[in-house]
Amino acid sequence: MLAGMSESSEIQEPEPAGAGALKVVRAVVLSLLPYPDLPRRLRVRRAAGALVTCRKWPGDDATGAEAAQLALYRMLWLQRRTRRAVRGRRKDEAALLARLALETCIVGLYCLYSGEAVAKLSAANYRAFGRVVSYIADTGLMSKEAIDSATATLGELGPDLNIRSLANTLADQHHLPVAKRLYAAYYVPLSHFFVHANAFTLMRHVSQDGALHRDPEFSWARRPAARLADACTGLLAGHIARQDVQRACRGTPGIPARRVDRRLTRPA
Repeated sequence: MLAGMSESSEIQEPEPAGAGALKVVRAVVLSLLPYPDLPRRLRVRRAAGALVTCRKWPGDDATGAEAAQLALYRMLWLQRRTRRAVRGRRKDEAALLARLALETCIVGLYCLYSGEAVAKLSAANYRAFGRVVSYIADTGLMSKEAIDSATATLGELGPDLNIRSLANTLADQHHLPVAKRLYAAYYVPLSHFFVHANAFTLMRHVSQDGALHRDPEFSWARRPAARLADACTGLLAGHIARQDVQRACRGTPGIPARRVDRRLTRPA
């Protein structure tokens, strides 16, 4: 045993000096260069589009899987819009679209794995409707009581969806820690740097010498927005496909679970 260990230690060669720095430089350079992924991206988009089998929305009778398909349908549109913004060098627009794609991905995953997602989405939507039309009461065209009464007839009212809460639920209850990581690594920074009006977003219009600029400084690389949208689209599509395969194979004799998992995790 010791002889084998000595032989293996002799085979291993130490890394040359500066190898770690070269790896870091390579990672940074590759993140800034365009990635020739068009064939794979088109293949993923085509496969993702085929997963949307819901052709007519069933309304309040929709299942979580159908709501997830609707989220994927929107994801495909957001992915295309994000890439157009990146190609057009509309950097802030691309960042906002990437954040929206991530938000839609988390909501889609929540719909897919939570049995009460559709009811919560509907309840939040009904309450939001009351807020949207509340301005009519200020015009005198309708009283606030009438608006509240009309809103109550839509259905049960519920609180707004909280993306952080959804990500934590996916991680803690449905074993999807990737949702929590994406929320912390991308959703929070994008919200702070691009969405909310705060000191940072205001100071983007101030250069280092104190001069004011009409166009803000961009605080993110250009291409990661498109890659984030691609990743979110693939993530949601992959989980919908996994659920479809498991649903089709559930109760079918002769198809062990390990074979299903192997087919799902096999590289393309």
